[in-house]
Amino acid sequence: MKVWLQRLKRRARPAKNMAQAISGSWYDYVRFIKYGGWRLSNSDSSVRNYLAVKVYHRLEKSLSFRNRRAGSGWDALHELLGIVKAAGAADSRGFQDKVAVNVLRTFVDESPALAATAATESALKYIDSLPAYPEVGGGYRELTSSSLLSGQLDSPESFFYSRHSVRDYSSRPVAREQILRAVELASKSPSVCSRQAWHVYEISDREKIDRALKYQNGNKGFGHEVPCLLIVTADLRAFDAGYERNQPWIDGGMFAMSLVYALHSLGLGSCCLNWSRTPTQDRAFRSEVPISAEHSVIMMIACGYPNDEFRGCASARRPVSEIHTRL
Repeated sequence: MKVWLQRLKRRARPAKNMAQAISGSWYDYVRFIKYGGWRLSNSDSSVRNYLAVKVYHRLEKSLSFRNRRAGSGWDALHELLGIVKAAGAADSRGFQDKVAVNVLRTFVDESPALAATAATESALKYIDSLPAYPEVGGGYRELTSSSLLSGQLDSPESFFYSRHSVRDYSSRPVAREQILRAVELASKSPSVCSRQAWHVYEISDREKIDRALKYQNGNKGFGHEVPCLLIVTADLRAFDAGYERNQPWIDGGMFAMSLVYALHSLGLGSCCLNWSRTPTQDRAFRSEVPISAEHSVIMMIACGYPNDEFRGCASARRPVSEIHTRL
């Protein structure tokens, strides 16, 4: 009887996998419709902020080009100006609103003026009345090859090859300052239009960690000893186009890898914990762990100080010849 049941399960598995794929895709679609930034509602400050970044990054790219096309970027300038006006008075401007103002002022200063029109004159007059916000930056930076090379590692192999997934942690607590430092380092990750849609939830309370990890299926045998748990998410409000449906996972995944290496650079061990869960499991998790409804979970990361001696998986790597093709 057991053999018969096993055969039946094997035959039914493809259908089960397909059903889960359809269910999961529909769940993601509904979440995108409900929380995505496609509505472009300026009344939602988060949606407005992400849109501001998307637009002012176009102006920043224009400013960074060695050979700029005359008249390039002025359409984006008018669009960004509308977003800044929607933010309201100066005392209600947030971080991205202030960066947008700086970009507008820099772009006007660095660009040849277009032929005077009523719309152009009105825009320039309004931009000239805006205050500068030097504390937040924006625009462009003068860089040199030497400045980039200053971060070059003497032995990149030593750094990359010394990182291993750690599942054996000491009881030494992880200082919150170290986590914040790692998150700040990881925030240099690239993202579409520099929207930086990631958000990290940190849990260091034992009971709360256990509550979160019971919904993750890869921490058996060591989850009860994890001293610090990070939940990496991506904000759906940052994505407003249908073709960006996979972008939360792309941007969130790049950020997560940067975070793992940032933790490694600070002497902390980590272990990536996948979040390949069903809609039912995701909803159950959200009912117990208070993360924002607009945030999609990318993965969890267990982190802490490793014990002085511990075992890790050999995890043999495929040869470069199997993962690289020169076209």
